[in-house]
Amino acid sequence: RTAREMSPKKPAGKKEDWEELLDSAADMRLPSAHRFLFVINSLILTAVPVYLYSSIFDLDIAENAPFYGVGSVFTAVVLTLACQSRCKILRNRLLKSRNVELPSTSALKEGEGKMDEKKANRSKEMAQKRSEVEWEALALALSLTNAGFLLVVILISFFVLRSAQPLVNYLVSSAGSGAIGFYLAANTK
Repeated sequence: RTAREMSPKKPAGKKEDWEELLDSAADMRLPSAHRFLFVINSLILTAVPVYLYSSIFDLDIAENAPFYGVGSVFTAVVLTLACQSRCKILRNRLLKSRNVELPSTSALKEGEGKMDEKKANRSKEMAQKRSEVEWEALALALSLTNAGFLLVVILISFFVLRSAQPLVNYLVSSAGSGAIGFYLAANTK
């Protein structure tokens, strides 16, 4: 008989005790406050090209409302995804560089034995460090994504597509800048 046949059988789908404590999916999730801030930030950021094109390129907002709406919604969605992606990457990089444990790892270690005062203090300290890292990653993600988006919008608007029709220029520059920002955020190592 092989070792596999001799090992005790456990019912299919039943988790071990330590597996129930380990929630690695929760380690990848961002707090809902962060996601809310990403959406609000993206909506405000997409208003910048609208103001730019309505004031400098004389594209009336009332006449071109459907184009502004579609371009802004698409750009806001892509920018929100870019911010979330960049924030997750930055958070994981900061956690690793500062030797801060993930929540699932902390829960696993706490579940191994009784909780004494030293372990409780360490757990609180790690939670505080994780919180600081998450807010720092949020600030970095927002600033990098916003700066990149605005830089690319201005480059495309005034240099690459300067002779194109203003409406085409708006749609390509805002949607293209959001797409470039998402690409750069997703491919950040």
